[in-house]
Amino acid sequence: MNTINKTTLVWWLGCILLWSASQAQVADEFQKQLNQLKTYENLTLAKVMVVGTNHFKKDVLTPQKQTDLKRLIAALAQFKPTKVVVEWNPKKFDETNQNYRAYVAKKFSIRQKPNEVYQIGFRLARQMAHDTIWLFDNRPAFIGSLEGFTFDKFLGFADKHDKGFYDKHLKTITKVWNYNKALMKKLNLYDYFTLINSDKMSQVNAQRMHAFETRVGIRNTWMGPDWLGRWYQRNVRMMSNVLKIARKGDRILIIVGDNHKWVLDELFKNAPDFEVVSSGEHLLKYRKK
Repeated sequence: MNTINKTTLVWWLGCILLWSASQAQVADEFQKQLNQLKTYENLTLAKVMVVGTNHFKKDVLTPQKQTDLKRLIAALAQFKPTKVVVEWNPKKFDETNQNYRAYVAKKFSIRQKPNEVYQIGFRLARQMAHDTIWLFDNRPAFIGSLEGFTFDKFLGFADKHDKGFYDKHLKTITKVWNYNKALMKKLNLYDYFTLINSDKMSQVNAQRMHAFETRVGIRNTWMGPDWLGRWYQRNVRMMSNVLKIARKGDRILIIVGDNHKWVLDELFKNAPDFEVVSSGEHLLKYRKK
């Protein structure tokens, strides 16, 4: 009986070894095929860094904020951008660049102009000795369920048609929003930019839009999904505007509202023409220098 058991055991062990060897061969063959897959990485034209910002108000003109801005711009300059891109429509290209050239020539003052296009874009481009400011915004029309869109109308629709959902999700979103806003108020301008450009903040912004917008008007007007779809559409067009101006070897720095950052980063990562450089990691790197 023991002899039979030993023989059986040896037979089973042999079967297991043969099966393991065959599986290893299959895995090796799969890995070989996987390694041979061709990608589009050889199409890369340029590096791109998306710098999210709040839309500046007059308080950015105070002496302390101006000091912080100089520090921020010095850090961004370490990226060595060959093009600076701002969140204005290309239709304003001629006017914007006329003002930029006058600014470089000290004939156009930005001292009382709080907009981030001036306070970051113009100053950074001048520091890098650029002769051009690039523009890339594009806002698709509000059509279909979004015709006549306002955020008050959007919230009113959600409140009227799905009160339970509206209360639950809006309270959650507002609670997180207010908590994060209180945290950010404690930061100087440089650290504020480092935080809003972090991967974690990009995740927060993306989750907020997908937690609420996607649910408003389901099986009714589809207002929420249509709004989020328009947001993607706008950012795809913006990315395409950058693609149009990109040249081999470019290092493109984009200044844009921080809620655009999460979607633009993903779009640029999926476009083989670009290599994305993390603005959050870049600012963190130069934070103590």
